Amino acid sequence: SRHRTRTKKIPCKQQQQRRRDKTIAWNYDTPLCVKQNNKMSTPVLRFPLGGKVVPGDRLGSIRENLLPSNGTYEQGGHLYASVVGTLGVDDAVMKGKSKKVYYPVRVSPPERKPPRVLQVGHVILGRVTRLSIQQAFVEILACEGDFSNTVGTEHEANLLVPMGEGMIRREDVRTGATDQIKLQEFFRPNDLVLARIMSLGDRRYVLGTAEPSLGVIRAFSATSNALMIPISWREMECPVTGDKELRKCAKPPPKLMSQLISQQSEAG
Repeated sequence: SRHRTRTKKIPCKQQQQRRRDKTIAWNYDTPLCVKQNNKMSTPVLRFPLGGKVVPGDRLGSIRENLLPSNGTYEQGGHLYASVVGTLGVDDAVMKGKSKKVYYPVRVSPPERKPPRVLQVGHVILGRVTRLSIQQAFVEILACEGDFSNTVGTEHEANLLVPMGEGMIRREDVRTGATDQIKLQEFFRPNDLVLARIMSLGDRRYVLGTAEPSLGVIRAFSATSNALMIPISWREMECPVTGDKELRKCAKPPPKLMSQLISQQSEAG
């Protein structure tokens, strides 16, 4: 029997040229441009322009006519982000005798607000670091107007940059307090507290929590490490074990309280 041998058709040069001239869509995670007739119209990037990138994110290849600019660097033929920020592209530049077009890729870091100046009368958010017989030492994390959106979770509180250190004396814990009170019954290390700046000390701010709206706003159980719930101005209860611990609980304003409740529910 005769077997027909199939021969593979080889496209002619005209067909090959037509295929090259067709529009080629680049298969990236987020395709941003199309290459037509071997001419680059816009740069090829792995992230959308205006998107957020972090250090180490691969942005694109230098083979796609990309150049490193502010906030980026080149390694192994690829561009990477060196800072946290927004991805952007500068105006195209032409290089060489052939006037080849290149696109500088940049990452713009977010604008930072100037730090607030702590003054007497400001309400601060702080973390209790240690206790002594006479006073509780507090690490100031944020100032009035800055902490309403940053006290929902432990992770968010850890991201805050300390602004200074303060202390709460025994006589400033509550109204009518005497030197006989025990600070261990009002605060514990790692508690988040709201306090008011009463005066400027030599090295630390003198803080007070005598007002009903000031005091502990978040504390964790010593037994289960669960977030406790205030049941009175002097007690918090663990929702897991039911154990009660003494604290000087704050009663924040309704607006701040609703933000705290919503953020804690999202965190859970």
